Amino acid sequence: MKTVSNYVDGRWVDPRVEHFHSINPATGEALASAPASDAAAVAAAVAAARRAFDKGDWRWRKGSERARALLAFADALAARAQDISELIAREMGKPVRVNLAREVEGAVDKLRYFAGAARFLEGQVTAGTAPEIWDMVLPEPAGVAALIIPWNDPVDLAVRKLGAALAAGCTTVVKSSEVTPASTAALIEAADASGAFPAGVINLVHGPGEPTGEALVDHPGVDKISFTGSTATGIRIMERAAKRLAKVSLECGGKFPALIMPDADLERCLDAVTYGAFMYAGQSCTACTRLIVHESLHDRVVAGVVARTKALKIGDPLDPAVLVGPMASRKQYDKAAGYIRLGLSEGGRAVTGGDPGERRDLFLPPTVLVDLPATARIAREEVFGPVLVVHRCRDEDEALAIANDTPYGLGGSIWSQDINRALRLARWLDVADVWINTHYIRHVETSFGGRHLSGLGRELGMAGVEEYLSWKRLCIDTRSSFHLKDWFEGPGGRA
Repeated sequence: MKTVSNYVDGRWVDPRVEHFHSINPATGEALASAPASDAAAVAAAVAAARRAFDKGDWRWRKGSERARALLAFADALAARAQDISELIAREMGKPVRVNLAREVEGAVDKLRYFAGAARFLEGQVTAGTAPEIWDMVLPEPAGVAALIIPWNDPVDLAVRKLGAALAAGCTTVVKSSEVTPASTAALIEAADASGAFPAGVINLVHGPGEPTGEALVDHPGVDKISFTGSTATGIRIMERAAKRLAKVSLECGGKFPALIMPDADLERCLDAVTYGAFMYAGQSCTACTRLIVHESLHDRVVAGVVARTKALKIGDPLDPAVLVGPMASRKQYDKAAGYIRLGLSEGGRAVTGGDPGERRDLFLPPTVLVDLPATARIAREEVFGPVLVVHRCRDEDEALAIANDTPYGLGGSIWSQDINRALRLARWLDVADVWINTHYIRHVETSFGGRHLSGLGRELGMAGVEEYLSWKRLCIDTRSSFHLKDWFEGPGGRA
């Protein structure tokens, strides 16, 4: 069993606290031991980040110097890509076939993008004022950033936050998920091995939301909080941060709809939505959880999705042929299985999968439910498991009504070969991220975020870097005489 430590002020440290274990969900065996950091352990990490920000030179380094550090970090991570990919598969259960290309190599690419972004932080000079006055806005790093990482993408999602924060000049405290501490620790090990960052710029603590996460969110030395995870937790973080008006960005839940119109390219569509529904065993905020299908295509779509679902290989996530691994934890398994039973009780019919019954393992068969009313809870609430619900619609208006009848607003897809129709639907679909005739294409150059209960703020792109900036206005008066003199000495003024 691997033992992982906190990383504070450039050193690996073991606070005198109880340890918890992460579990290999495919085997049930303990995989890693990590400290359940208490308030004192969190305070030590924040103090190191605070010193590095207030007294160190990271925030003042030229963009090109921060860029070189991020590139060195990327190279160190690339050298460990295969090992970390296999570690994620063992600790989280996500197939290694997905991890290497999408997660670890994707994280390397993001670090290299953020290296470029560090060189392109620009302020503004305002025109239209008096010619003798220079009025400008300058970007400065927000300060100490607390980065709270989810378990479903323990490396890639960490880099989305960490790379942006470092590019902006912030110092950081990363909190890993209690489900995947070893995976996120492996990322920080790569940063440490690069030798590119001053002590205190990057810090890592392990532990659950309570007490570790709460201590981090509540700490007065933290200026910025970035969180990815459940909506309920995001709301609690925002409530706690509001007490001191800390800067917050949240990427929370989703209930991704796919609108399939009569002229959709079905073969392409069915491949994409089936993969989108069951990648990571559905444990993704952008999983395709609802198909809203024109009634003329309904039966063909259901038959096509069922055939593709049954062809998915389920099993050991270290097997390169496997596309669907286990659920990440017993908690996640029980939640998803409970939603399947709820959907059946709400009138749904399982055309594949269904109630898993009593199982000792965490392999939950992908389930497709039909005949549910659009108002059913399983049709409106986030399941975070391998569950797909299929609805009929008569026309575009009904498709949009069903798609928008949820408190989430993260993303959705539209399937139509009529570009005018697709663009029209895209404008009325109440989500922040729309794909047309594809699912889950994302580039680091383009920002991503959510509406409503899906969160606030952006990640990726320059907008993601700006989440870690604070803006300072600077006004310079170059006139030779004091411009308020007339007020003091003119007519009606003071002599």
